Amino acid sequence: MSGSTDMTRTWLALLRTSNTIKKSLDQQFRTHYGISISRFDVLAILQRGNRNGLRAGDLSRQLIVSDGNTTQIVSKLVRDGFVLRRTDPKDARAVIFSLSDEGASLFTKMAISHREWLKEAFGEISKSESQALYQLLQSLPPQNQNSKEDAA
Repeated sequence: MSGSTDMTRTWLALLRTSNTIKKSLDQQFRTHYGISISRFDVLAILQRGNRNGLRAGDLSRQLIVSDGNTTQIVSKLVRDGFVLRRTDPKDARAVIFSLSDEGASLFTKMAISHREWLKEAFGEISKSESQALYQLLQSLPPQNQNSKEDAA
């Protein structure tokens, strides 16, 4: 088999596995918390972020989505009281998002469940295999600048 065929097969296996796990996690979040994985991602970024919150553009960059997608996802979290939205005191045109106390509490519960669900998803591989997979993925460009901060 040629190298490009091996890379294609590897890519497809990685994509299939990643999508399967993501769909499973999304279903778990929706079932147990009534929140999508996209909203969990927002809560996770805000939890790891500056205690004063993040500007909307910074949040979009960390989510790797457009500002419009961020607005759509965050507006529901604001409506439900999990995220606070305020104007940046240094620039009235900018918006800052931060976790509410209720959002921080919800995130803590969700993060515990998330770790358990990931253990189930990766249950068939050993800790050393997981570490080796992580190292292999880190060697691929572009490297995720936030990978060391991924706590959830």
